[in-house]
Amino acid sequence: MMKRLTLSFAVLAVGSLLAACAAPSTNTATNTPASGPAKATTSATSGSLKDPKSSIAYQFELVKAGDAEKLKTCMTPRLRDGITQEVVDKGKGQAGNYTIDDLYASAEMGEADGHKTAKIKMKNGRTLTTLIETDGQWLADTIWFK
Repeated sequence: MMKRLTLSFAVLAVGSLLAACAAPSTNTATNTPASGPAKATTSATSGSLKDPKSSIAYQFELVKAGDAEKLKTCMTPRLRDGITQEVVDKGKGQAGNYTIDDLYASAEMGEADGHKTAKIKMKNGRTLTTLIETDGQWLADTIWFK
């Protein structure tokens, strides 16, 4: 019985680790944290990449938390090596100057190379980043928090 419980816990732990920014969750409509061992450390959950606004909100929470490793998985593959702790710490220092409403005022939907895109516009009218839908997740295609 103990061996089965330990194996079940190990499978659950590995699954939880792989879930961070890797698969959409079913609780994104309310943007509430997951419960149990897979509970996220921020107010957003790992499934928060399902639509453009919740993707930016989730990434913003990760910036404020200084979580470079989770942020890497929220970016397109070409950017991941550029997400360093130093870059995230710099963004974290500036994050207090903004709200999600400042960062996300609107999204201009489009398509490029067979993928849906969303150009995220800030409240001041400037472009924050472009998100690219990849396997059902909206990933940032620029390091917008530098």
